[in-house]
Amino acid sequence: VDSLVKQADESYKGGVADGIETSTQASADLRHVEDILLSWSESSGLSNLLRSSAACIQDTYIHLHAKIAFGLLAAHIMGKLATGDSGSLSLSFIEKITAFSEKLINLPAFSELCTQYSQHGYSEGTQIKTLILSDLYYHMQGELEGRRIENGPFKELSQFLMDSKLLQIYQKMSDCELLGEAKIGHLFDLMRLQHDIGLDIWDYSEWKASKQIAETALFHLQAANSMVLLVGSRLQALRAIIIILTLNMGDAQGRQRTTLNRISRDGILSCIDHLCKEFHATVGVVAAASASPQEVLDFMAAQAELLLCVARHVDGGMPSPTCLMILKTCSFGLKGLSECTLSVAEVKVSVRFLLTLLLLVLKSCSLSSHASSPTDSESEPSSKMPNICLSLLPLLCRCAETPDQSIISVSTMDFIFKRLLTPSTWFPIIQRHLQLQQLISMLHNEGNFESLPILLKFFLTLAAVRGGAEMLLASGFLSSLRVLFSGISDGSMACLVKQEEKFTMEGSKIEKPQFIWGLGLAVLTAIICSLGESSLCAEVIDNITSFFFSEQTDVIEYHLSAPDIPSDDHDKKRARALKRHASLSALRETEHTLLLISFLAKHRSSWIKATKETGSELRKRIIHLLAFISRTSHRLGESPTRPPPFLRVPVSKEETDYCRKPSFMNSRSAWFGVAAHGCIQTLNASDESLKTAVVVKGKANGNRDSWNPSYFSDTIAVQVYRIALLILKFLCLEAADAARRGEELGFIDLTYFPELPDPDILHGLQDQSFSVVTEVCEANRSKQMQQETQDICRLLFRILEMTLYLEFCVSQICGLRPVLGRVEDFSKALRALARAVDGQAFLKSSMKQVLQIVSLMYPGMLQSEGIIG
Repeated sequence: VDSLVKQADESYKGGVADGIETSTQASADLRHVEDILLSWSESSGLSNLLRSSAACIQDTYIHLHAKIAFGLLAAHIMGKLATGDSGSLSLSFIEKITAFSEKLINLPAFSELCTQYSQHGYSEGTQIKTLILSDLYYHMQGELEGRRIENGPFKELSQFLMDSKLLQIYQKMSDCELLGEAKIGHLFDLMRLQHDIGLDIWDYSEWKASKQIAETALFHLQAANSMVLLVGSRLQALRAIIIILTLNMGDAQGRQRTTLNRISRDGILSCIDHLCKEFHATVGVVAAASASPQEVLDFMAAQAELLLCVARHVDGGMPSPTCLMILKTCSFGLKGLSECTLSVAEVKVSVRFLLTLLLLVLKSCSLSSHASSPTDSESEPSSKMPNICLSLLPLLCRCAETPDQSIISVSTMDFIFKRLLTPSTWFPIIQRHLQLQQLISMLHNEGNFESLPILLKFFLTLAAVRGGAEMLLASGFLSSLRVLFSGISDGSMACLVKQEEKFTMEGSKIEKPQFIWGLGLAVLTAIICSLGESSLCAEVIDNITSFFFSEQTDVIEYHLSAPDIPSDDHDKKRARALKRHASLSALRETEHTLLLISFLAKHRSSWIKATKETGSELRKRIIHLLAFISRTSHRLGESPTRPPPFLRVPVSKEETDYCRKPSFMNSRSAWFGVAAHGCIQTLNASDESLKTAVVVKGKANGNRDSWNPSYFSDTIAVQVYRIALLILKFLCLEAADAARRGEELGFIDLTYFPELPDPDILHGLQDQSFSVVTEVCEANRSKQMQQETQDICRLLFRILEMTLYLEFCVSQICGLRPVLGRVEDFSKALRALARAVDGQAFLKSSMKQVLQIVSLMYPGMLQSEGIIG
């Protein structure tokens, strides 16, 4: 370390020798600094610097002895004053020590000693007080010499003296000129203390014999000052190192050019090991002490921050032993800081860093375990991970009760539940330790909107377990969700507009809705699924159905409204200014709305009762949305240079990351082509890095309208088709219920038959399913198809099947027959599909189901085309 300091000093002197302040000289100085940093990363210098700076050299006994010595001095002076001897004490000090003495004498412990001394006939009146103060002095003198005071009245009195505010009067925050007047720590003002007690006159008075007591106190106070200065200077050095690492190590993905990017992976792991040990030692010191100096608490927080900073820059994921070590350190730290006698305010900074580090390491462990199978050296630590996570849960539950720690604690627990543990292991602990009602109450706290998605995702994880669903209901989740949703009712969601690239609410109580609507509905849907066919479930469904179709009708209609395609007409543009745009997040909101509706509609008695007045309008709106999905791709496909104006640019980190990932469908057909083309256009005005990730430049003319799909565009298209499938399921449910009533009555009353989509709408969806599946299967005939691609093909087959069922239902009820042109188009598309899926074993069952309904809708077609059902 000394060599590094010397090198830095020589480099600095060489850079400023000429004393000329020019931009050239400044650049040279910067290069010198970069050279030093590079030399650190190329050698063990940085590692050595971290090791030497991270060690907390605090000796708690020095601070404790300072408090005992001052208490010893105070007890002696109070004894002197009790006999009327004020010596050379200043009037202000006499006033302070007298007030403090009165508080001491009024303590129950002092009264108890007075009673004991009187019973033994030691003395009376003032003499008893003087005698007790004298004995207290000798007890504290023994403690200073290493003899502990036994529990009892004298122990209480000595503790009162040690914790007195009288000593705090002589503490002040000290600045260090060498560190740019940085705050070093609280030092004892020894000059002021000597002046107040008039120490320079004690040699010439009867207090001369007591001077040794004062000098002993000053000695220990000076030792405490030295320790504070040493810890404070190390703290400043540690903070400087954190800043250097933060500015020069870049991010873990290596997307940023950095000065310290040559530091070895082994070097970082070695530093982490050392930092964990040092932090472990510091927490042990803090937890064991009845009180620790603020400087030590600040140093502990800096250690935690440095550990977090270094852990962020481990390339290629952390090995299991390192993850295990950090998790143990976090567990020890959280447990030690939660059990120590210090207030939460003094340790909350360290706790927040620990919680952030904990979540970071858990994610790293999860990524590493999914990326590759653990080696023999890592299998044993990996097997210990669940047990450590289980031991962390009670601590996280306790942290969740603290407002400034609750969100990160909830996020960490949610990650553990989803990735690392099973419900049978974590739920009993949560049931016993989690104050769920307190978390639920945060749903309607003003100013808490940024954390709402995290809370709702956590509740969604809980709701997936039957016990968790029951806990949510018992803790008042439904009523709290009502309060939350009341802020986005009365049609205010229809006023969603874009301001400064962020969504806001006009005319609403809530700004930045954070798409809480869909998450809230997802929690309700999960609760219904978990409760099953119980009586409690029926009660919940009645409650939910009544609430949404009486108080939230406008919001439901908003989320089921189709995005409109603006016209070139100015008046129409103005009228449609507040129409919805199809961002991925907005599409998910629509999916959650439809999913809940589908579950509620299965409980027919509650559904019919709640939607008696609004059911027809609801079906019309849903059919209109289905028509949008069916017809929009054809309409936009007619103008390849015209982008879909309703598509939004990415609005979250997740969506931005999707833009950088390659397509898994690689389809030009239907919504996959529309989304790919539209995402390119909307990104033209967005972040330049996203353009390069998604957009393929045109030829010589620089055209950016080229088709180039991404994971983001595929996800948009998939979301559209998931919505279409939910709509079809709902409409099939409505049609099946009407057909069942018709069978019971013996005839079908068209007056009460539910609205169903026109055949043209269904044909559009069928054509899209045909084109996408045929294209993808042909392209992947000679290679293994990705699992995601297989899942989407199955989804499109389900859409094809359900549109055929609905078309068959409409044709039977209304007496319609397919027109000749449609029969020919369908037959041609079916032949192409059959050829494409031949050999794709995963679609065999789906194809069989489609052919069954085709045989009903188009009798004889399969035989005439030679397709075997």
